[in-house]
Amino acid sequence: MNPRQSGQFRTAFILLTAAIGVVAAIFGPLTTLRAHVQSAQTASVGAPSFEVASIKLCRDRENSHLSILPNRLTVRNQPVQFLLKIAYGRDFGQFGFRMLSDKEIAGGPDWVHGSISGYDGYDVDAKVEDSVAAKFAKLRCGSFFNGPCEYRGQMLLMLQSLLAERFKVKVRRETKQLPVYALVIAKGGPKFLHTSFNTEDDPAHRADPKLPRPARPPCPTDMRCWHNYGSMGLVADILSGFAVIGRPVLDRTGLEGGYYLDLQYALESSLSATAPTDNAPPAGPVGPSLFTALERQLGLKLKPTKGPVESIVIEHIERPTEN
Repeated sequence: MNPRQSGQFRTAFILLTAAIGVVAAIFGPLTTLRAHVQSAQTASVGAPSFEVASIKLCRDRENSHLSILPNRLTVRNQPVQFLLKIAYGRDFGQFGFRMLSDKEIAGGPDWVHGSISGYDGYDVDAKVEDSVAAKFAKLRCGSFFNGPCEYRGQMLLMLQSLLAERFKVKVRRETKQLPVYALVIAKGGPKFLHTSFNTEDDPAHRADPKLPRPARPPCPTDMRCWHNYGSMGLVADILSGFAVIGRPVLDRTGLEGGYYLDLQYALESSLSATAPTDNAPPAGPVGPSLFTALERQLGLKLKPTKGPVESIVIEHIERPTEN
């Protein structure tokens, strides 16, 4: 396999395993905090927006729900933090969308996180203007933006505009140099099927687009299994959310395109909580650790280092006027 090198990456585990940019490069040693003060795309002139929206406070913690269709966005009983995690989530193009994690939203009063007066959730019903909705309906889009979604970017900008207009949201993107894992190619090279069809790629490692995707293999008892299709950027983002890893993961493989991945590793509860250093840890009692499985089964390695980690910082937010 002769993968093309690239420094920038861009399946979601369903809605809440379902993501606009992770980060672009690892910059050497820790130096100073870099703050990208970007006025969070708040209601700039000409920004896409919903035609009309209804917002109501809801505190019963029941019937939480999210629906995103070409003609409307409907949220039931979710804190504002949930809306922010979607609005500023990461778009991986044909490979899907990932919400931000709780750790990637900083600042704001307690009610933003649903943690005051028992619970502060909101019902939101936002309608897309008819002519725009008709255009969206003709475009491809999986359930909750999974996989390719040709109107995802527009819908996210609409949600950002709604937050700015009704909640008076102002945020900035802030980047710190923090401990991370760099996802790199292990010795011996990658061990998975490449599905990019560029002529520069080795034909022996390309998947025929007319063939069905590989079948999901059975998952052994007491193991976790990951049968996935996506980019290396998406893989790194998903790995960032694994508790056993414990720190953000940045794609440094240089691999572009999509890949079929099958991974089997031991349940976290059966493994030591000690994170590895430069060497992969030994196998756990009922199977390989996630770190070991990545290297043995996929030819990928997590290398401890420091790199840029971005978060959204809430500079201003207000409770909306209900209607």
